[in-house]
Amino acid sequence: MFVPSKAFFLVSLLVLVTSCSDGNNTNEEPMLKGIISTYNEYDGAMLDFTKADMEKAGFTPGDLVSITLDDKTFVVPYYDGYYTRSGELLLVAYPSYPSICFTAGNTGLPPEQRGLVGQAVTVRMKEKGGCLDVQTAMSMTYSNDRNDYPDLTDAEFANARAVKAGNIAGGVLYRSSTPFSDETNRAYCVSEYLEGEKVTTVLNLADTEEKMQSYDMPTYSRALWNAGNVILCPLKADPTADDYNKRLIAALKELPSRPAPYVVHCIEGKDRTGYVCALLEGLCGATYEEIVTDYLITYDNYYGVNPQKDHDVCNTLLSLKLNPCLMYYAGIKDEAQLPNVDYAKAFSSYLLSHGMSRQQIDALILALTVL
Repeated sequence: MFVPSKAFFLVSLLVLVTSCSDGNNTNEEPMLKGIISTYNEYDGAMLDFTKADMEKAGFTPGDLVSITLDDKTFVVPYYDGYYTRSGELLLVAYPSYPSICFTAGNTGLPPEQRGLVGQAVTVRMKEKGGCLDVQTAMSMTYSNDRNDYPDLTDAEFANARAVKAGNIAGGVLYRSSTPFSDETNRAYCVSEYLEGEKVTTVLNLADTEEKMQSYDMPTYSRALWNAGNVILCPLKADPTADDYNKRLIAALKELPSRPAPYVVHCIEGKDRTGYVCALLEGLCGATYEEIVTDYLITYDNYYGVNPQKDHDVCNTLLSLKLNPCLMYYAGIKDEAQLPNVDYAKAFSSYLLSHGMSRQQIDALILALTVL
């Protein structure tokens, strides 16, 4: 099992802070001007220029840039993925986005930066390559073409698997990418897998009812939806948000009343799914090592990244994504203490503090640990 060292936690934090320092670059060029054309469903401001426009103007992912809008200037990293911690601003050329997005990791923009459609935006260079260390470590792309993954099973391509950590019973809990929307060309593989495992109840962390009505679903997925076996719990990937906690707690209260086996999914089965599965795993007695092992399988399935050959990348992934989530759930501030946490106790306290009763928590644990 992969366990980052205490020394890594301290070193990685230093790297993340210093790699995006302002530096001494006073050159205002390159520069690119545009407007906010719309906001996406995650409260990110979609700008009217693309990654190609950024490249033409002289920007590349890993640069530190300034972005000016509404008479305010923000110094942010420019990445091709969400390589910041929750709430940290960035400019992102996310592969599935039609244009550049100004947003904050997992949370979307704060209220004062929303509702500014048509607002003029200016991006300037602050420091060329100022965040290149993080960009290089985290820059990963995946393909939606099944033929690009000849060594993976259909289930691995679909990022579909049983959750086996802690005391979770075999054949009770699964996780996957979406079985409903085929935007990543994986829904049919997921649906086939779920049918083979006789999955009965779906915890859907991505979709609203309106979205569900718009999908051309695989047959088994459609049957689950038509039978009323899908719990809709659309979340942003921000466990600290009030809305995240309210929706998730409501869904977890409902889950034990539904028949197993269960599957948890979002779109890719990566961030939101990873955070919710980590909570369920820890609640059922999983160790930090077990939670990390399950979490990183997703990155092997999509990107071929694993601790055996990509130790530093996996460390950075954990420090940016999973660890802050676990720290919030567990109510701790020292990242180095994560391997020592009693997650069953800590996560029970988290659920109690967010509105679940002891009886409801016990019912949830029972539903996940008894076949």
